[in-house]
Amino acid sequence: MTKRLTDTEIAVRIAPTALRWPSPDVANTVAWDRLRECVQVLQGLARAVDGNCLAAEQDRDLSAEGIRRRRARIGQQALAELAELKPVKAAEKAVADNLVHLEERMVEMPRPPSSIAEVMLAQEIREFVRRQNSPIDFVMRSVADRTVLSAILNAPNFLSGFSEAEWNVVRGRARETLHPEETKAQQQLRKAMADVVEGVAATKRALLERCEMREDSEGNFHSVHEREAAPPIGTKSALKL
Repeated sequence: MTKRLTDTEIAVRIAPTALRWPSPDVANTVAWDRLRECVQVLQGLARAVDGNCLAAEQDRDLSAEGIRRRRARIGQQALAELAELKPVKAAEKAVADNLVHLEERMVEMPRPPSSIAEVMLAQEIREFVRRQNSPIDFVMRSVADRTVLSAILNAPNFLSGFSEAEWNVVRGRARETLHPEETKAQQQLRKAMADVVEGVAATKRALLERCEMREDSEGNFHSVHEREAAPPIGTKSALKL
């Protein structure tokens, strides 16, 4: 009998970081519901496979070879289900939609100068920034200052001595600074989705081990007890030199 997948091992191997996700009371969007569902389904799949394998191993009517074949069939079915797991696809869509929604809320940026005094101050700020050894380093240290951001972001990048790429970096950091809640929510969602993707990979590894299977270079699954096909006649490994 192969090593069983206990509840503790399943919880440790498959998306254990989900325990550090925001609680349902705090994160109660559709995306978070779908992500939590993924973890439950992945861990449930592993438990079901372990239970089915155990039943085969305890079947007195099966020979040792029969048990290996039964485990391989169980593994094949579970791995096929894992590859097309609907909850994972639903979570990917829900997370993508939620990220777009958060992005749409992050529109407020420092308003452009309106009075003559503000326009002149903005010009002086840009000239001062241009004279710095590293304009972008100076602005990044001042990213919480709306007056500096307004002067930089409401004018062409070259007036402050920035390349277009540097200007975009400043703009991105400004959006994060001015919208901390949305930024944190995006980071948490991306991290949780990555946890689920890794959870799928961990589930696959656990199923292969429990069912004594391997994956070949073409993505097909076989019992580890199957002999690999012999190389064609005429190949180097088949010839006696």
